[in-house]
Amino acid sequence: MLSTRWSWMILLAAAAAPAAELELQPCEIPGFAGAARCGTYEVFENRAAMAGRTIPLNVVVLPARGESPAPDPLVFFAGGPGGSTVEMAPGLATFMAAELERRDFLLVDYRGTGKSKPLFCPYQKELQRGITEALETFLPVDLLEECAAALEEDADLTQYTTPNIVDDVAQVARALGYEKVNLSGGSYGSRAALVFMRRHPEMVRTAVIEGVVPTDVRMPVTLAADAQAALDGWFRECAEDADCAAAFPDPEADLATVLAELDAGAKTIAVTDPGTRETVELTLSRNALVQTLRYMLYSSMSALRIPAFLHAAAGGDWEPMAQTAYSVGGLLMVSIPDGLYLSVTCAEDVSRIGPNAAAIQTGFLGDFRLRQQVAACGKWLAAELPAGYHDPVESTVPVLIISGERDPATPARCGYEAQEFLPASVHLVVPDGAHGWFGLSGIKCIDELQSRFLETASVEGLGVDGCVAGIARPPFLLAVPREEEIEMSREALERFAGVYAAEAGGIQAVFEVTDEGLMVTFGQDVRRFVPLAALRFKIDGDPSGNVFEFVERDGEIVAFEVMSAGTSQLQLIKQ
Repeated sequence: MLSTRWSWMILLAAAAAPAAELELQPCEIPGFAGAARCGTYEVFENRAAMAGRTIPLNVVVLPARGESPAPDPLVFFAGGPGGSTVEMAPGLATFMAAELERRDFLLVDYRGTGKSKPLFCPYQKELQRGITEALETFLPVDLLEECAAALEEDADLTQYTTPNIVDDVAQVARALGYEKVNLSGGSYGSRAALVFMRRHPEMVRTAVIEGVVPTDVRMPVTLAADAQAALDGWFRECAEDADCAAAFPDPEADLATVLAELDAGAKTIAVTDPGTRETVELTLSRNALVQTLRYMLYSSMSALRIPAFLHAAAGGDWEPMAQTAYSVGGLLMVSIPDGLYLSVTCAEDVSRIGPNAAAIQTGFLGDFRLRQQVAACGKWLAAELPAGYHDPVESTVPVLIISGERDPATPARCGYEAQEFLPASVHLVVPDGAHGWFGLSGIKCIDELQSRFLETASVEGLGVDGCVAGIARPPFLLAVPREEEIEMSREALERFAGVYAAEAGGIQAVFEVTDEGLMVTFGQDVRRFVPLAALRFKIDGDPSGNVFEFVERDGEIVAFEVMSAGTSQLQLIKQ
């Protein structure tokens, strides 16, 4: 049962926030092939006062495509914290196409993210720090006082917390006339979904939470142990795989060799900037290396490359690891607004870290991440949270919990902890899943299982065990890919130009030929496709080994496929 304290808080929040109507207009979403409706909804920054400065929330609805849609939409929460929920539209529409036939998708860039007054620090907008610095520091402690001062000119940073975020979204849903909603959130988005369930239980029909972050988790404290556990799991699996064990007899020793070399001094390595195609020098330190390894563990596909990349580096070939580090550093520079990230995590996680936490940091990551995040929050004002915020979320709502077996950030342990207080829940642990499961085979059953769950609003008879039994990983990378670019004339490239979209609608990619070659635009991102063979390409500067193969029929290009370990993961049809 929910406590009396929380019941009163929910009633007060609902009474304080009457929802004005919200009218949306037809719009286009970059990278999304389909109809959408967009609008802006103003909420008070200070929800307790319900007065003063307002925040324009960016709201998008992907309308249900079927003739008799359900009245309860799917409401999504992005991860981060700081990711743009609206930017998830293309992927959601593609991989949850069956559900979009049945119900609306409601996406709100929550306060401080996307186009809802994003709290980007000046150093992120002006690119004051380079990729090397981003890898070395995670958060630039020396620039945070300047960031806070700049943001505070037009924002009260103590108002950017999960309770306010979910109350905003609930207000938007009511303004659109939705009485009941289905929640979906991954990583930080799972925490947001849980807090929504607690603060607005009367609105929630079902919830799907992936990579769970319970409210009582002090996130940075567990990161080192969880990352090491994920890496150890992959190393054990390599040892049990005949081909991997033969190619890399001792990945632990390779890691020790690499770390010892970097402890003796950072390496300067030439890499390719995927944007400019210029050769640049990257300084790879121990901090940069361990950050890169941790982020490689976020994806099963990149994790399967770790033994090969470490073995290459231990043997003197640092380029594959350095190229990956360069990509990671670029994401750390500008991917999410640091102001929002700090406002949420400093209040909800770091404020509860005791003085002895550094002593329990072990494994390859050590205390690096904890130390940097605690130092950063020392420069940031932490908000005061509602009493009982960190108590486990209790709810009788049907909940589908999904975790990755080898998730370095939100391991299955967290899903089980949340499940203790969610009696109408079931927990699916994806074999070899990381912080996501793209690239694994058999994962279509997860989408089908979610559809059945949303249709029935029940975890009974979902068939979780059967789904798990059919999921498998691709093979480990046994040799660093060295496919070289081939020459291809502008005329030859022109046949690939055009608009490609997922068959069910959703993801859309636009190819055009410029003086730089074949360029692909997805959303706001523009990248160059490097030809490796007549129909085979890779993304410039991408060390992952993933390739893209165009499909030719009767002399015409009709589609292209995203290939991983020789298996097609996604096909886009030429329009």
